[in-house]
Parts: sequence; C-alpha cells; structure tokens
Amino acid sequence: MMRWQFPIVAGLIVSVLGATLYYRTLYYDTEKARKIAVSDREKQQVAFEQLSHQMQTISALDTQHTKELEHDKNLIAQLERDVAANRRRLRVNTTCSNVSANTTSSSLDDATRARLDYTAQRNYFTLRRRIEVAEEQINGLQNYVRQVVLSHQHEAKNK
Repeated sequence: MMRWQFPIVAGLIVSVLGATLYYRTLYYDTEKARKIAVSDREKQQVAFEQLSHQMQTISALDTQHTKELEHDKNLIAQLERDVAANRRRLRVNTTCSNVSANTTSSSLDDATRARLDYTAQRNYFTLRRRIEVAEEQINGLQNYVRQVVLSHQHEAKNK
C-alpha cells in the first residue's frame, strides 16, 4: 500500500517545488521591473525639477530685461520730448573735412547755434532706441547662457 503513495507524494512535492520556483522567478522579475520604474520616475522627477528651475530662471531674466528695456525706452522718450521742448539740447560732435583750416569764420550778431534738422534728430532717437533694444537682447542672451545653459552643463558634469 505504501508503494503507490510514494510516487504521488513525490509528484506533489515536485509540483509544489515547481510552482514555488515559478512564482519566485515571477516575483523577482516583477520586483526588478518595479525598481526600474521607480528609478525612471525619480530620474523624471529630477529632470522635471531642473526644467522647472530653468523656466523660473528664464522667466526672472525675461522680467528683469523687459523692465530694464522699458526703463531705457522711457529715458530716451523723455530725452526726445525734452529736446523737442528745448529743455535740453542734443549735441553732436562733428568735423567738416572739406573746410580748410585757414578760412575765417564769418559770424552774425543774431546767429544761432547749428542744429540738426528734424529728420536727423528723429533718426538719432530711433537709433538710440534700437541700440537699447539690441543691448538688452544681448544682455538677456548672455545671462541666459550663464544662468541656464552653463549651469545645466555644470550640473550634468557633476552627475
């Protein structure tokens, strides 16, 4: 009677052992996949935080340079209004290369100082505004490179 029970018990033990090994392998594969997913999520979180920091830095730089540009534009506009209202004078240092040094200047008692005509004056202020815009754009790009690009490269090297 014991002879037929041994193969059944051995078969049950092998079946239980096989099922245990199968589920153990399944558990380790699942645990490995979970660890990879957690690691990927942590990497994405770090990348998101870096991106968020970069966006805040860029926003702050944009705000700063926009305010500076607006301030410069207001100064130029005020200067233009002051010149138009004769509260300030626009002086331009020029030389005339066609006039010889030996000629005597003629003067009149009621002569006024030489002034730029309206078009030259308007062009002067237009150029000043464009120079200020270009200068702020260059400053903004330089700050972007320093504070965002180079700091990102520095962080990448340290990892």
